Amino acid sequence: MGELETLGMDKIFRSVALVKKIEGNYHFLLSRKAGSDCWEFVVADRLNQESFRESVTREVAWQLDLDRKSDFIVSSMAQLSMEYVETRPDGSHQHVAVAFYNVHIYQRAMPGLQTASATRQWLTAAEVCQGATSDDQPVDPQVVKWINKWSVVQPWQ
Repeated sequence: MGELETLGMDKIFRSVALVKKIEGNYHFLLSRKAGSDCWEFVVADRLNQESFRESVTREVAWQLDLDRKSDFIVSSMAQLSMEYVETRPDGSHQHVAVAFYNVHIYQRAMPGLQTASATRQWLTAAEVCQGATSDDQPVDPQVVKWINKWSVVQPWQ
């Protein structure tokens, strides 16, 4: 499908925050929102004229209750940025653009995020790629699909 063919189609523009710490292997911070049945990455929808990076910075600050100027840094470039046209179950098409950004939490902000809780958990790269925690709690299937489709995270990391 060419650019002109995607003009009238629904569009989704999302940024995914890869908030990670290294303890031997990579561990990724995921959250569980009230009423959700799965662990989720910080995912941001772009607002108005925001860049993908601005949107993920906004959401990391808001969802993790961090100061965007002093508690973390978002990589200046996306680890991966992809666009594609997805066919929905009803046969309609949707234009999807997604960008993955590495996020580094500064040491002074980490104590509040270090321990797992009912709403936050550090998952290994293997758990992320498998789409479930070691005790079979699911991880957001859409983000897992993207991660595995484009090898954003490797299970051995």
